[in-house]
Amino acid sequence: MATCCTGVQAKDLFELDALVRESGQQGKAGFSAIGDLLDAVSASGLQGVVSTYTETSAAVATLYIRGLPAQVEYASGSPTLNFRVPSLGINLTFAGGTRSASEDQFETWMKGEGADLLTRMLKELAHVSPVDPVAGNPGSLMGQMGAADFSTAADSVFVDDTTGSSMAGNNYALVGLEFGRYSAGGFSQNVTKLPLGWTWNLGNGYHFKLEAPLTYTTVEGAKGGSAALGGALRVPVLKGWVLTPALRVGATGSSDLGAAAVMYSASLSSRYAFALGDWQFGITDMVGLYRTQSLKYGDYEIDYDLSNTMLRNGIDVGSSLPSSLLGRPAAWRAWIIDTRYSGDALYIEKYQEFGIAASTRVNFAGVTIEQSSLGITYTHGDHDLKGFRLNFGYKF
Repeated sequence: MATCCTGVQAKDLFELDALVRESGQQGKAGFSAIGDLLDAVSASGLQGVVSTYTETSAAVATLYIRGLPAQVEYASGSPTLNFRVPSLGINLTFAGGTRSASEDQFETWMKGEGADLLTRMLKELAHVSPVDPVAGNPGSLMGQMGAADFSTAADSVFVDDTTGSSMAGNNYALVGLEFGRYSAGGFSQNVTKLPLGWTWNLGNGYHFKLEAPLTYTTVEGAKGGSAALGGALRVPVLKGWVLTPALRVGATGSSDLGAAAVMYSASLSSRYAFALGDWQFGITDMVGLYRTQSLKYGDYEIDYDLSNTMLRNGIDVGSSLPSSLLGRPAAWRAWIIDTRYSGDALYIEKYQEFGIAASTRVNFAGVTIEQSSLGITYTHGDHDLKGFRLNFGYKF
């Protein structure tokens, strides 16, 4: 498994810093799930953090929700809970007959009743959180869907390459395994991905690819997952030049993080590849549109309302390897990819990837593809983003 950033100290995704005004006593606690943070705002939860807290205390608790600061406050002798998110101008009161009733109202609001204001908070989390599962980092659903759109166009299309034998049949399947680890803003994220795909030869250089990758993530003890389904059509234009339109729908959810979304995307990629002797060169450019839709996940009704455009551009170069190295005709390939976002504000809006892979090659329907490959990629970008990804793929 690829690892990186061993010097990064783990941080709590959710933190509470409480003060009881009468006694002046303070206390802090950290959590890996949003449900635990909400429980900590209850009477018993606050007493566990600050022992002098009572149901009539004047108290204020600062909450850090995956990097977004908010405050919960009680006036002396009052059951009313005041909730504020200063950066968004949110200032709400929950006036139950008791503090427990007010806390129940607050928790219900956090689980979806807050609607438009919650959407503002979620959009802000995509902007300020290094590890949001929906958008704002390479391991997010948006980042993974964009990478899949790009790799579908860039993957293994070469010209004037006679290396290898022919793959039998008109269609092939892809299976693989990918491990990645990223760090940014003091948080680390592990991504395990199972790429699955099927490609059909439609004749005359046209191919249709259907993909259904599955992804499992862990973020400082919080768990989440995503799945997507995408289709792409490889359209030959001129020798060495291919256009690939793609449509994709994906979903992600994490009850620990209090995040979930359905996302739709449409992209168009252009790849131009050419050969100089034994050397292969490729240029791949992609523009993609990504939109979220609301989703109910567990107890939460969540709507990020994100709309972003991704530009992803890369160059690659490769050449053959001695057949004795892998026991059959083989090649190596190296690449640089630049990714940039526009639209709604995201925590990481640009990053670069540098990778290298070794592969065996075969001819399929007049196109040379990498039948099996093993590669590693280093990523760096905004907010001191660093990451490594190790991937293996096999087509049959």
